[in-house]
Amino acid sequence: MPQYSSDDIRNLAIVGHRGCGKTTLAEALLFSTGMKSRMGQIEDGTTTCDFADEERSRQISISPAACYCEYNGTKINLIDTPGYAEFFGEVVPSLWVADCSLLVIDANAGVEVHTYKVFAAARSRSQPVIAVVNKLDKERASFDNALTSLTEGLIGPEVVPVQLPIGTEQQFQGVVDLLTMEAITGQGAEVKHTDIPEQLRETAQQAHEQLVDAVAATDDELTMKYLEEGELTAEELAEGLQKAVAQGLIMPVVATDARRTIGAIGLAKLIAQIAPSPASRGPWQGHAPGDEQEITRDPAADQPFAAVVFKTILDPYVGRLSLLRTISGVGQADAPVTDVQSRESVKLGGLAFIQGRETVSAGTVAPGDIACVNKLEEVRTGTTLYQGREKIVFDCPSLPSGMHAVALEAASRADQDKLSGALAQLSDEDVGFVYERDRETGELIVRGMGQLHVEIITTRLQNEFDVNVTLKPPKIAYRETITQKVRVQGRHKKQTGGRGQFGDVWIRLEPRQPDEGFEFVSEVKGGAVPTNYISAVEKGVQDAMESGVLAGYPVVDVQVTLDDGSSHPVDSSDLAFRKAGDLAMREALKQAGARLLEPVAAIEVATPDDIMGDVMSDITSRRGQIQGMDALGKGLQRVQALVPVAEMRTYAADLRSLSQGRASYTMEFAHYQPVPGDIEQRIVADSG
Repeated sequence: MPQYSSDDIRNLAIVGHRGCGKTTLAEALLFSTGMKSRMGQIEDGTTTCDFADEERSRQISISPAACYCEYNGTKINLIDTPGYAEFFGEVVPSLWVADCSLLVIDANAGVEVHTYKVFAAARSRSQPVIAVVNKLDKERASFDNALTSLTEGLIGPEVVPVQLPIGTEQQFQGVVDLLTMEAITGQGAEVKHTDIPEQLRETAQQAHEQLVDAVAATDDELTMKYLEEGELTAEELAEGLQKAVAQGLIMPVVATDARRTIGAIGLAKLIAQIAPSPASRGPWQGHAPGDEQEITRDPAADQPFAAVVFKTILDPYVGRLSLLRTISGVGQADAPVTDVQSRESVKLGGLAFIQGRETVSAGTVAPGDIACVNKLEEVRTGTTLYQGREKIVFDCPSLPSGMHAVALEAASRADQDKLSGALAQLSDEDVGFVYERDRETGELIVRGMGQLHVEIITTRLQNEFDVNVTLKPPKIAYRETITQKVRVQGRHKKQTGGRGQFGDVWIRLEPRQPDEGFEFVSEVKGGAVPTNYISAVEKGVQDAMESGVLAGYPVVDVQVTLDDGSSHPVDSSDLAFRKAGDLAMREALKQAGARLLEPVAAIEVATPDDIMGDVMSDITSRRGQIQGMDALGKGLQRVQALVPVAEMRTYAADLRSLSQGRASYTMEFAHYQPVPGDIEQRIVADSG
């Protein structure tokens, strides 16, 4: 394939709510620009970007997929991202390496819950956004209503149409290009550039003037020219729009029906005209490993090579692929590079451009381009690859943590033997999925962004690795504390012939404030407890704290003061005083009014207005405390609350059912709080 310079490359992430047609839009661009000879269909499992077995069977996007096409000498790299909130963790690295986002909305539904989330993520990176109103062929589809939804729902850039649809619903047949004031009609590559239909000329002229007004207002020179001459040339308008989009001042809006490929060529033309190139994006900011001092790299061929890995694919047919974006320098096939995380030297083996799961061999890759390499077994998503003496790191944005946790058990010994390796491979590929062994409960905990995410992980374990597992709710990590101050003695005396064991201590146990932790204080005077045994007493106290007296959970937020004791010149030892400390602490816990504490999560729920009352009522029914609420945009509210973790086990599925999938939430640990008496009694009884 031809070689492209950084000026001729466009990198775009396709983002939006599930079901808005992102994958079909990518397919329409590939087909309409001649990259594919046949338009793939989601229903048939023939799209370029949904190639994994689970994606084809469920007909949803689960992981980001990269592809590319060409329009008028410009290479357009597309990263099709999932639209389900459960897979948002996979969207973040895609936005990291893109220079622009295509924000797709359904012409009927308008701005939806996940639309806000991905738009905010793009804006947080100061990333330009082009809005695509899709599915304009559907019944009751309205371009005007979609514009209103964008204007009222999204805060930031001015929403300005750069196209108008020609026809409505099933009669939608093309678009009016407001930059060049021409009509583009037809499907696929078979499009016609004609005069604007008579019935649309007045509307198009008004929309053109609004576009010129908006663009001119973003640049003083254009403003003066517009005021003096009353018009801007098509070139001046396109150049001004490009700058305004790059600065985040304007969000241009286009019209498409991706399923019938109507508007795809118009979109490709606009991307080539106004989307930023890697060169215009400017230098990337990095730093040396372990040093925050900034290092910048220009997207230039004469710079040392550097790239970031934004996605790992484990494909049963092509093996392990690492998708990367070059930052600076030219990537050479089989050239040695250093992985900044492992510090190992690896080769850019099989350097290629990626088209879904297919690859096209590349001898070199220009700065700013997207490519892939194979068989980098130790290279992880988010790492930096570099050449030269100057080490550099480009930090991957922080990823959202998994909110839906389950305990996983292998179904058999044979499954157990394969489980660890299978989980490791899946976590390499899916950055939103993590697993760990809980040190307190001993359970293997897997965490995903939602119930659907975890279901897909377990299905893949079975289908791809032949590992069968069972799932159950994880045990809650309760804690114990005390409510009263007590003073007790702990005395350990044992005589078995020969040297005995003797340790004698008096301790005061008292409660501390929540989250203050454990403190051990020695107030021993006159050597009642020899100094060399005091640390052993503290260890004994901590031994007892590992398992409380109510239900066997760790003890927190207490102060222990060692204030007296006695010793024996022969029989005393570290072991004896450690045992004495353990005995004293266990007795003190029995007398000090032990209480059970439960973990509490801080949650934020993004919900449509019409079901906000139901969402708040559901939170309250889970013993939650509403902390506040505010507007995220027209028709959408954010509810903040504190809810016991024990009540959140089924929340992902319950919220989806309650909202018909329109609401989403995030959750993170907040603090511990006392368990209500009746619930505490039940937990204690169950533990016995």
